[in-house]
Amino acid sequence: MLWIAVTLPLLSLEAVKPPLMTTPEPNSNSSGTPNSSAPSIEDEGTPCFALSDHARILLPDLVAFRLGVRPGSTRSHAFALAPRLTLLAVDVRLETQALEAVALALLAFTPKVVLAQANTVLLEVGASVRLFGGMKALLSKVTSTVKGCGFTSRMGCAPTAWGAWLLAHARTRRVLRRTRIVKETTLVRILDGLPVSLLPAASTHGNLFEQIGCNTLGDLRRLPRAGVARRFGGRVLQLVAQAYGEAPDPRESFCAPASFEARLELQARVESAEALLFAARRLVLQLAGWLSAHHAAVSEFTLYLAHELAARHAPKTSTLKVAWAVPTRDADHVLWLLREKLNQTALAAPVIEMKLVADKVSEHAPPSETLFPMPNSDSESMAQLLERLSARLGAENVLQLVARDDHRPEAAMAVEIYQPARETKTKRKQRATAKPAALEGTADTDSPTENSEEEQPLSLPDLAMSSQPRPSWILEMPLKLILRNERPFYRRPLKVISRTERIEAGWWDGNGVQRDYYIASDDRGRMFWLYRERLSGDWFLHGFFG
Repeated sequence: MLWIAVTLPLLSLEAVKPPLMTTPEPNSNSSGTPNSSAPSIEDEGTPCFALSDHARILLPDLVAFRLGVRPGSTRSHAFALAPRLTLLAVDVRLETQALEAVALALLAFTPKVVLAQANTVLLEVGASVRLFGGMKALLSKVTSTVKGCGFTSRMGCAPTAWGAWLLAHARTRRVLRRTRIVKETTLVRILDGLPVSLLPAASTHGNLFEQIGCNTLGDLRRLPRAGVARRFGGRVLQLVAQAYGEAPDPRESFCAPASFEARLELQARVESAEALLFAARRLVLQLAGWLSAHHAAVSEFTLYLAHELAARHAPKTSTLKVAWAVPTRDADHVLWLLREKLNQTALAAPVIEMKLVADKVSEHAPPSETLFPMPNSDSESMAQLLERLSARLGAENVLQLVARDDHRPEAAMAVEIYQPARETKTKRKQRATAKPAALEGTADTDSPTENSEEEQPLSLPDLAMSSQPRPSWILEMPLKLILRNERPFYRRPLKVISRTERIEAGWWDGNGVQRDYYIASDDRGRMFWLYRERLSGDWFLHGFFG
C-alpha cells in the first residue's frame, strides 16, 4: 500500500476567509507557516485577514504575517501593524464542510479517501500511481486540485497511513524536508528522527516526554513498552506501531453522496463573471471527484445564484444552466464552457452564494485503447471542439449537414443547428451487446453451430441502395437546358450514358416531382447529372461529377 497525506494547515482561516481574496505562496518556504520576510509596499496596501478570539490573534494570513502580526498578538497591536486587517471568527461548520469538499474533489484520484485528524485527508494511491504517470505527476495533480479548491496544502507520502500523516505534519512544522518515501526500510529510518511532539496523543502530556529524555520516535521505541503504556497509555504505542507498519490500521473511507449538490457561501459580494468563475471552480472540482467516485459523466448542470438584495426590484435568486453534447467528467472542459456562459450573462445583482446541481448524469464509458490509433479515436475531441465553438459563437452559428429520408435530391440533405444525437452511441452499444434473437433458441442445444447459417436472418441495409451514383455537387436550383438535335445542350452537346432512374415523391407536401434522372457526358469526358420532367419533357441540369 502507498498513502498520500494532504494536510491543510490554514483551513480554519481559509474556510471563513473570502474565497475571492487570494494570497501569493511564499517564495522559499515549504511549510504552512508564512515566511518572516520584510513587508513590502504592496503588503501595506493589501487587505489581510486573521483568526482571533475576543482578545488575541489565533492565526494570521501571509500578508498579515509579513506585516508583523503573530499568533498570540493582541488585537490592538495587530491593528497598529496592519490597519487594513480584518478579523474573522472560527466557524467549525464551515471548516468541516471545507474539509469534506476537498475530500470529494480528491476522489478523482482514488476511491480510497479517508478523513483524518488535524484537518488531514489520506489517499491510498497504490493502484493510481501508474495511471497518473508516476508519483511526482500524481503529487503535482493533487496539489493543483487542492489549490484550485482555494486551500493551502502540505503533503507526505509513505507506505502507511500514519506514516504519511506524520511526514505531512513534519513538513508543516519545517522539521523535515524529505516527505516522499516508498520503501518501508527507508520509512523506519526517517520516522526514527521525527520529534515525539508530532504524535496527536503526545499533546495531552505537555513536555513530559522531553523531561525523560525522549525527544524522537526512535527514543520512544527504545523505551520499555510496559512502562510507556502505564505512564502514557496504550494509544501512543498503538499509533507508533501503525505508523511503522507493525500493526493493522483499518480506516473507514469517505463516501460520496448519491446525488451531487454542492453549495458555497461567498464571504464577499461578487459582481463580475471572472470572480464568480474563480469561486465556481471549487464546485466544479468537487463535481469531477464525485463523477469519478460514481464512474459517471455529466452532460448538464445548473448553477443557482443567490443575490444580495441591494436593489428593490432585483431578483433574490437566478439560475444558469450549462449543457453540452458528449457527457464528460473533465473539469477543465466544464470550466471552459462555464466561462463562456458566464461571459455572455449579465448578473442581475451581486452574488453572495452559489449552488451547483448535476442534472443529467450518465454512465461513463472509458475510451477503448488499441494497439494502433484508429480514425475514430478523436471523435470525443471533435465533439468538445464543436461544443466550445457553440459556447463561444452561439449555438445558432454552428451548423451541420443532416440527412433526411426523402428521395428528392434537393430535400435529402438539410443544414441545421449542431445538435448531435445523444442516443446513437447508446443504441449502438445495445445492439453490440444484445444477443441476436435468432440465436436465443439455439443457445442451449448440443450443436448450436450446425443450423446457424439456416436460422441467421439476412443482414439487409436500412435504406435501399441507389442504382446509380450520385454527384458530390448538386445545384441549388436546377438549370433548364435547351435541346439541339434532340440532345440536351450545356456548352457542348451531352450524351446520355446510363439507364433511367425514376424519382416520384413529394406529393404529401405539395411539392411533388416526377423525374427521370440520367448520367450524361460531353466530348471532353466531363460528367453531368440530368433529369427530364415526365409531364413537360423539359431537361434540367442538377449536378456535376468530379
